[in-house]
Amino acid sequence: MPRSVRPRTERLRTGALLVRRVPFGEADLLVGLFTEQGGLISATARGARRSAKRFPALEPMHLLRVTLEIRPGAELAQLTEAAIERPRLRLAADLGRLEVAGRALRWVREIAPAHTAEQAAWSELNQLLDRLDEVSTPPPQALLAETGLRLLVAFGWGLELTQCVRCGRACDTTQSACADPARGGLVCRACGGGPVVLRPEPRERLLAAMLGGAPIPEEDVPLALDLVEGALTAHASGN
Repeated sequence: MPRSVRPRTERLRTGALLVRRVPFGEADLLVGLFTEQGGLISATARGARRSAKRFPALEPMHLLRVTLEIRPGAELAQLTEAAIERPRLRLAADLGRLEVAGRALRWVREIAPAHTAEQAAWSELNQLLDRLDEVSTPPPQALLAETGLRLLVAFGWGLELTQCVRCGRACDTTQSACADPARGGLVCRACGGGPVVLRPEPRERLLAAMLGGAPIPEEDVPLALDLVEGALTAHASGN
């Protein structure tokens, strides 16, 4: 009989962000990593709970450099090395900034596809974390709202704020419009409308922020976050 051939294990060395960390077995950790080259990857860190010396860098917020062994067909990869490539110490020491960063990491953990590189989302998330680590930074919630809108675009779910997503009818830029983030943006009244009413000025500012052209003023932050959360929740539940 021919000898069976074991699937070849791939070794991946890549930048990564820790998005999940839970105990696994007696001494291991189960980690979720959003990686630059492989997207979202779940892996075991063997012996990590027994000895902190082996994986001293498994902390969120910092940019990590990790080595993963990935076997075709296996549900979990194996984390063999992890080091901090770019520490973000100011961010890690500030509770308000930590909460904002944690929310963004949660978004990515819940919606990023497994084993699929998402370069635009990777860039947006790291830009947010870097800005939160600066000495002087804009209001963290405003940065989060801007990043959330652009993450939607990065994952292919950008909100349509110029025309109805159902019939394609253009929205008058001088008039208020109804929006439904779960359906992807504006929905005209003839198509049923939506739960959110966007006045012309905020809609224009949100569109500019989503396209990377301008920061979001603080007055628009709650509205922007509601739209982002509504869209992400809809997409996450549909996956």
